[in-house]
Amino acid sequence: MQTIRPYLPLVAIVVLVIGYTLTGPSRMNLDLLNTILIFATFATAWNIAGGMTGLFSLGHGALFAIGAFGTTILRLSLGVPTLLAVLISAAVAVLVALFIGAISLRLRGHYFGLATLGLAAIMFIALQNLSDITGGDEGITIPKDVSPANLIFQTKDQYVFLTLGLYAVTALVVIMLSRSKRGYQMLAVKEDEVSARSIGIPAVRVKLFAVGLSGFFSALAGAVFAQYTLYITPSNVGSIAVTWEPALMAIIGGMVGVFGPLIGAALITLLEHYVIEAVGSSIPGLSNFLYGALLIICILLLPNGVMGILRSAADWVRRKLKREPKPADRIDTVAVPLPAAEDPIEAKEEHRER
Repeated sequence: MQTIRPYLPLVAIVVLVIGYTLTGPSRMNLDLLNTILIFATFATAWNIAGGMTGLFSLGHGALFAIGAFGTTILRLSLGVPTLLAVLISAAVAVLVALFIGAISLRLRGHYFGLATLGLAAIMFIALQNLSDITGGDEGITIPKDVSPANLIFQTKDQYVFLTLGLYAVTALVVIMLSRSKRGYQMLAVKEDEVSARSIGIPAVRVKLFAVGLSGFFSALAGAVFAQYTLYITPSNVGSIAVTWEPALMAIIGGMVGVFGPLIGAALITLLEHYVIEAVGSSIPGLSNFLYGALLIICILLLPNGVMGILRSAADWVRRKLKREPKPADRIDTVAVPLPAAEDPIEAKEEHRER
């Protein structure tokens, strides 16, 4: 039971999503569900580097864009089969992610985040200016050639099985990784890299592995996003707003654990939808204002995000059912002042005078 217990929440999520899809929800709700699952995959991939290894990258928008534009250009311009184009794009994203990992060898903390943000900005400008290849600001419209081999389907409920499958595989890899030796090494590097090196953990190899794996799944999410929306531009797959989103979702949902990014993706996607539905475009930028407010609240009051609240509630229920006492959060101590040490030279002189 202990072996399969970490996988049970993922099995429950898959069963719930499939069951909900089979009830025949509206087209709008299916669109929301697909969007949540794509960005949950993106946020979960980001969390491999940001949450599990402590590499707070702001350059993952570039990896998402490589997956979207790479797959589309290879398929439409060079005639590469879609699945092969997805894998080639993901391999290119891994190389770029390894470059991000190389930055982490020289920079840490805020400097690392700013450097990766610069990488995302460079990618955005390149996508805008390479208009012969990317279509510039107008982007690329993908023809709706319905075929499972093209990852293009006729209805949105059929897309759910694609987006759910991608999320399930990503979450499964993260669960297995968190229970492996490499996963514990990643946590050790996150907590204290110097101490991790001192006990023989190969910190460089661990960080490169984390960003490479994170880049691979980020590119897959970008490729599926392109095949789902059938229209990509530098703004909707490579802008600064896109590069912020996975970090924002993971922080709000909770960077500890596997399913925090899924909760964050659901909250942000639903918030954006209902804000636009309520006020329309009469107050431009209102959704970004709410994102910022949520981020500040989570950083100040919910350091473990929504997942932290859920875990605390589950612990409270378990203690009530088993009638266990609440563990002490802290042990108050009082500083005891010590008498000043006696100067041996003065004591010796006093002894001579006597």
